[in-house]
Amino acid sequence: MRLVCPSCGAIASAEAWTNDTAIRYFFKTLTQLPPPVLRQSLSYFGLFRQGTKALPWKRALVVARSLKELVETGTVHWQGGETRPCPAEIWGKAMETTIATGPKGLKNHNYLRHVAWEIAAELAARMEADREAARRKRRPEEEEQPVQMSEAARQAVDDLKKKWKQV
Repeated sequence: MRLVCPSCGAIASAEAWTNDTAIRYFFKTLTQLPPPVLRQSLSYFGLFRQGTKALPWKRALVVARSLKELVETGTVHWQGGETRPCPAEIWGKAMETTIATGPKGLKNHNYLRHVAWEIAAELAARMEADREAARRKRRPEEEEQPVQMSEAARQAVDDLKKKWKQV
């Protein structure tokens, strides 16, 4: 695989680029991302380019590390709203949606967080609707099972009934 230097345009193999620590750590961080996120990551990082310039490796490393931290939390929070569960699959879908909308020159992951928060909200609403539908489908006898009395308790009740009939 051949890579091009964003500063000078030099072309070298991927192995040669590992001499630069920023590039080495970038690829190390990249390999630690979960598969749904990793599949979208290179296209997503392209959204951080400013104008026609290439994304510098040091900036790519910062973006990759912050993305990794964001995904590892397993939740997403957006502007005073509730914190919602957000597994890697939702992050991957949010990245795919972000790439499709094509914002250019991103400075942080706020746009991605907003998209992930919306997807997580849709998922939570769907899960709640499914739970509610399942609850409605249950028969009343399933919800309230009569408590089985012990033989001793049943005998005591029968004795009381006999006693009350005599009075």
